[in-house]
Formats: sequence, C-alpha cells, structure tokens
Amino acid sequence: MQNRRSNGGVRLTGGQRADLAKLDDEWRGGEGADPAQVARAVVHWRGILGLPPSAGEERFDVVAPEGTPLSWTAPRWFCHLTGLRHRVSHILLESPQRMLLLQLRSATKSQWPSHLDTSVGGHLRAGQGWREAAIEEMRQELGLTLDALEDGELEALGPISARREVIDGPRYLRNRQLNQLFWGRLTPQGLAAVSFEDREVAGVLLVSRQEAQRIVEAGELVAPGLSWALAQVKAR
Repeated sequence: MQNRRSNGGVRLTGGQRADLAKLDDEWRGGEGADPAQVARAVVHWRGILGLPPSAGEERFDVVAPEGTPLSWTAPRWFCHLTGLRHRVSHILLESPQRMLLLQLRSATKSQWPSHLDTSVGGHLRAGQGWREAAIEEMRQELGLTLDALEDGELEALGPISARREVIDGPRYLRNRQLNQLFWGRLTPQGLAAVSFEDREVAGVLLVSRQEAQRIVEAGELVAPGLSWALAQVKAR
C-alpha cells in the first residue's frame, strides 16, 4: 500500500503502526535507543514515507527526561513519528492593558490547525537553548524582538513540563516533548508592531485571564500548550 501524506500527516498500515509503537516502547523517548539503530530506522522510514534526505532538514536534540541533550540528533518528522523526546519553548505575552495575547494558529498547520495557542511556541533546533529558541520564534511568528517588551527580557516561569500524546489518525503522531514557558509584557509600541510575516499565525486574540480560562474550560479549539501555560500563570 502506498503511504500518503496529507497536510503534514501520514497514512499507515496496522503493521506499520504496531512497529512504531514497539520502537516507542523500546526507546523510551531516547534513553533506551542506540544512535546507530536510530540512524538505520530513519533510512528505513524515509523509504516507507517517501521522504528524500534534505540538507536543510530540521533536526532536534534528543534529550533525557530532565532536558539534557543525549549527544545525538534526529529529524523533526522522525521524532514526531517515534516519540523521541525533544524540547519546545512557549511564550505568554501580556498587553499594556494586562490582557493576554493568544495566537490563532494557521489553518495550514499540520498540528492543531485553527486552534488558539500561547502567544508564541516553537521547537528547539539542534544546539539551541530554551531562551534562544523563544526569542527566535517570537521574531518569526509575531515580528517582535526583546525591544517590544517593557523590561526588554523574557522571564522563565515554572519548571520544565513533560507532555506525551499519540494521535492515531490521518495526522499520525507519537509525541514526547519537554516545555518551558516564558513570560513578557508588551509596550504599547510592541503591541502595535505585531505582524505575521511567516504566515504560521492567522491572527491574535486579546482576552482577560478569566476569558482565556473560560475558553479552555468550554472545550473550544484550544491547543494543548495553551491549557498547560494558563495553569502555569494562575498564581502570577
């Protein structure tokens, strides 16, 4: 059977799904994996999915449960196929009027399209640090630099948090990620400078914390990262 990718997803046979579940169990996010075995598996699954090697392919550091890199990397698509643990930085931004700025994800996103999310969110590429990735994603997604913030800096909030999910559907996903949340308050000029040049973001919604929580509790189109982030800032 020919596997087809659709909007970032893949269609897999029952046997292929069982093989991936077995790898996920054996590798335990990465600490149970041998890098040479992983490299062979990458070649194998490239062939199955019809994904040619690319010099510009995005790669992640595979990390231990506490976030320490394991000294080897894997392609983004392969991490999301097999549950290899990687890292994601999120930012919650507040307007000068103390309203939360929520991101509306583009309808073309492979994961959680047209869902509300944190102000900014993005994976750490191989070799990146949490804060470095957060600043880069803020520039890419909202067109903002640290100059847009009241104190010119992002504040790390709460401990690193783990998330795991399996989506066994047209957009097949086995995901293990560690999340770090950052916080910042925009200046009036920073709020006015928000832009969406890379088209990953369809728009933003300014809401009170109470309204943001109501949206989450109502079960509306909300990405998992937003639910987690709001819980982190309740006591702030």
